[in-house]
Amino acid sequence: MRAAAQRHSLARACARSQRAPSERHARRVLEALGRRKTQRALTLALRHQTAPFVPPHPVDVAVDFHEIPYYGGPIDSRRPQYVKTKEERGTHRAYRYVTLSMVVHGFRFALAAHYLDHRGRLAETLALVFRDADRAGVAVRRVYLDREFATYGVVAWLRERGYTAIFPLRVGSRQRKRWEKGQKSYVSEHTFRDPKRRRPPLTFRVHVVVRYQMGKRWNKHGAQYLIYGVLGHLPFEAPHDVPLRRTHDLYRRRFGIESSYRLVGQARARTCSRSVPWRLLYLGVALMLENEWSILRLLYTSEGRQGPNGMVLREELLRFADLLELLFLGLCGTLGVRRETGNLKPPPPRLRQWGMTLP
Repeated sequence: MRAAAQRHSLARACARSQRAPSERHARRVLEALGRRKTQRALTLALRHQTAPFVPPHPVDVAVDFHEIPYYGGPIDSRRPQYVKTKEERGTHRAYRYVTLSMVVHGFRFALAAHYLDHRGRLAETLALVFRDADRAGVAVRRVYLDREFATYGVVAWLRERGYTAIFPLRVGSRQRKRWEKGQKSYVSEHTFRDPKRRRPPLTFRVHVVVRYQMGKRWNKHGAQYLIYGVLGHLPFEAPHDVPLRRTHDLYRRRFGIESSYRLVGQARARTCSRSVPWRLLYLGVALMLENEWSILRLLYTSEGRQGPNGMVLREELLRFADLLELLFLGLCGTLGVRRETGNLKPPPPRLRQWGMTLP
């Protein structure tokens, strides 16, 4: 926890704590972690933490991937523990995770996080996180997905289970030119075909949202076309579940996930270890700290006001950095602070050979 609060490594956290275990003992404990036990413990911890704040009515959820760049080599060259990605920060390797977050009145709570050693099998990945959401007692109203989920298998899986979903479409330049027309938003259709040609084609609604840029962002002007795929419980119910005029505003609720990942990076301890359970534990601690920050803001920095939300949040009372600082101060009282540094052994004689005067 101290390493997460200051974004230090385990070795530095142990060295600066007066009553903490030694680095060797801490590494021995972490190296004994198993992937399944760590995943199970993380799932139960997130479920227990968010249980009091799961409303009885259906809520919106967002699913996204999180990739942490990796610069080392594989543990097993035949089956590496990382995935290949686009080059980012000087590497094309990354540890890949999938998270499911609950969106409640602007607050986001991480409900599930899983490590992935592959980039495919998207429908299987969705089933993995939705199983955790069902066991946590979350009733799903709408699902916000990333562009990467716009595939035949995912659409078929969502339709079989009756989920309402919104996701941006990945289309080619020719199809985009067909849809980027007009000055008003409109509804169209699109068809996905099974790559293996075993199942029938799937047709779903497409909402083409037209927004006008007035130079407020990147100094661009003119119409901007946002193309979303929309799934309802039934095809004819999609307009009722996701109105055309509200499509973009509803999908904007997912945008905060990228900001939450940056906050997770501020509370994730540093490590060079290749161990999957080790890294999963660090990510889980960071997600729980972010959830705790949302809970504390909801309980202690909100005030009742008139208006559609019925409350206002005073952001200046508790920033995420303030929470990490309070955590660090509390851990200092528990673990102590090493105020002296030095080696018990005398300096090496080589320093005198170099002509240095030693005390």
